[in-house]
Amino acid sequence: MKYRIAYVDEDKGWINTFYHSFKNDFDVTRIEVNSGSSIESIFAKLQESAPNAIVTDYLLEENAEVPFNGNKIVEEIKKIRPHFPIVMLTSYPTQAIGHTDDVHIIYSKDILTVENDKDQEELDIFKTKIQSNISNYYKKIEETNIRIEKLIEKRNNQGLDITEEEELTKLYILFDELNPEGKDLPANLIHRDSISKLNEFVNETKEILDQLKRLNTKK
Repeated sequence: MKYRIAYVDEDKGWINTFYHSFKNDFDVTRIEVNSGSSIESIFAKLQESAPNAIVTDYLLEENAEVPFNGNKIVEEIKKIRPHFPIVMLTSYPTQAIGHTDDVHIIYSKDILTVENDKDQEELDIFKTKIQSNISNYYKKIEETNIRIEKLIEKRNNQGLDITEEEELTKLYILFDELNPEGKDLPANLIHRDSISKLNEFVNETKEILDQLKRLNTKK
């Protein structure tokens, strides 16, 4: 089964180039940005296609005449799913780096242009990285869920020590970040009083983290 990638760009030529470069390895959903596009409309198309990873062009506002670039799409996605596999391609790496928090997701668009064996090798490596990022993402979701279930079962049967309680809370927050639309923790493994306390603690922890983020932003 192929993973599904959504590619976002305002240039039909690059959209076709990406499609033909990746169609044999991935199911590719092409999302064209134009003057009528908005962050909300792009998100709706992404949600509809349910991709396993997203690749977006950086410079969108110039040709598509929209008030945002690919870095804004990345930012909005990361707010909802901070660990989701996402890549930004660009012909303007210096500009993109200056407007992106995670510089490791930025790749040159030249990687799509294959003129010799070396270019093909670089493209193949790029595809492998995307495949690996997706696999690792879903593996992390599975491993986190399994560990949560084991800790909850232990809590219900024999109790947890302080270190394990802290681990469970962190894993619960991580699972919510990894898979916010996923299934809830298994109800049959959770005592009502314990999960209510855990939820309260998780909410308090999230509030503290939000306050720290706001303070860091003001610096």
